[in-house]
Amino acid sequence: MSELAYDVTGSGEPLVLVHGLASSRRCWDLVVDDLAQDFTVFTVDLPGHGQSAPIPGQAETPATEMALAVGRFLDDQGIDRAHMCGNSLGGWTVLEAAADGRAASVVALCPAGLWEPITEPLSAIQFNRRAAVTTRRAIPTIMRIPPLRRTLMRTGVERTATVPYRVAVDAAYAQADASGFEQAHDGALHRRFERAEAISPDVPVTIAFGDNDRLLPFPRFQKRDLAPAHARWEVLWNCGHAPMWDVPRVTAELVRSAAAGGPAA
Repeated sequence: MSELAYDVTGSGEPLVLVHGLASSRRCWDLVVDDLAQDFTVFTVDLPGHGQSAPIPGQAETPATEMALAVGRFLDDQGIDRAHMCGNSLGGWTVLEAAADGRAASVVALCPAGLWEPITEPLSAIQFNRRAAVTTRRAIPTIMRIPPLRRTLMRTGVERTATVPYRVAVDAAYAQADASGFEQAHDGALHRRFERAEAISPDVPVTIAFGDNDRLLPFPRFQKRDLAPAHARWEVLWNCGHAPMWDVPRVTAELVRSAAAGGPAA
């Protein structure tokens, strides 16, 4: 049995979708059906998120450890390499997984880790977590009130009005219920992605940031010299930190484009 909770749908080459900090596999709901037309899509909950337990005995779980957990998940499925798409911490995780040799192609959406190491918690992340925890019982009601919904989602989404109600509620619950939040959060401090040269040039890499990413804005958090030299960079217009919500069709096409440019999984 896999240590990561997951869903699988579709048929074709394997594609693994990896969420960000204090999120869950539900964050991909707007793109899964589209991608399932061409791929066998696995959506996973990272350790300490969604329905996955934290990794035992770890005070900090850096992205390198998250990537190893994804690698063990692939082993459990009998898969050597898969196409991968990740958002935020998930974007960092799939870059690490590519450096481990487990990716056939990579799309990193607003990835963390392309920064000079941060030493203090980001205030927006802390606000989102506290707000979700303290308002958990009222989340279904809050998400029906547009001004409150915008307040809770504005750091991640540019087009809050277009995010379906159920997706917004699931995202807030994931924030509140992430049992491994501290381990994953602290695992990102004092670290950055440093293994770009370990990713084979034969593995297509696309890195895409929203033009209005309030959580990881340009230029401090989007250092191109930390990415693989062959990476394709995209700016997604009228988009925030969660492209799979703001521009789901564009997100799916980025995945297809990257997969088409790589070797078979």
